[in-house]
Amino acid sequence: MYNFIAKLLNFIESSTDHTKIDVIIAEYILRHVEQIPDMSIYDLAKACHTSPATITRFCRKFENITFKELKEYARHYIEFNYSEVNLEKINTNANRQNLDLYFKELQDSLEETKKLLQSQDIFEVVQNIHQAHKVAFFGVTFSHLLARNAQFKFMRLGKYSSAYSNHENQLNEAQSLTEKDLAVIFSFSGQTRFITRLVKLLSQRGIPIIAITGNNESFLASRAKKVILVSERRLISHKSPILEEISLLSVLNSIYLIYSTYLNSIE
Repeated sequence: MYNFIAKLLNFIESSTDHTKIDVIIAEYILRHVEQIPDMSIYDLAKACHTSPATITRFCRKFENITFKELKEYARHYIEFNYSEVNLEKINTNANRQNLDLYFKELQDSLEETKKLLQSQDIFEVVQNIHQAHKVAFFGVTFSHLLARNAQFKFMRLGKYSSAYSNHENQLNEAQSLTEKDLAVIFSFSGQTRFITRLVKLLSQRGIPIIAITGNNESFLASRAKKVILVSERRLISHKSPILEEISLLSVLNSIYLIYSTYLNSIE
């Protein structure tokens, strides 16, 4: 479900012209997602002031799917929202228990991540970042926010970095890197379809990969020069990665802290 929203946002973020029809269609779907499953292709075309053929082309660009499949994506997203958000229970005592459980799990997750972090591994990653001509940070959906966070942090320390949100731009960036550059990939599962595609491209081009993941058996981990593991803990009652993102962020911040210290020691 993250990919459904992320891909719609990609159509919007990748264009500076919001009058483009792909942007108009994406924005309409985002604003009226609950209506999409009951709309015909003619209904959507009329609402967006375009033709059914244009809607069909949009679906192909979206993920090479049919309009019927796009409606199914929207339906699954709506079902996810209803299962994730329960407003009826928001004022009950159960929510206090949920918060207590969350912070306990978060504390345990961070403690496990701390134990998994090896000083030598972190120092090797820091050296790789320092020696690279350019560091490209990659991640999708919530992991993209970590990648962008990393880019801002390391650019402040004078390291030339990149982090793109659009899938196509990420692939183009991977295509432009050289063996003297470095790819750092944030992915808790390490084996989504896009991450697998990205890793294959980077591997074919001989680009060294640093994997920050919760899955040591993943495709990403198998192709990485160095793997930094985080706790495998998740809150199975929620589909949003509210534990995973903090664990991954704690590793990013650890690398940043050591990197800044490393720079001071060599100046």
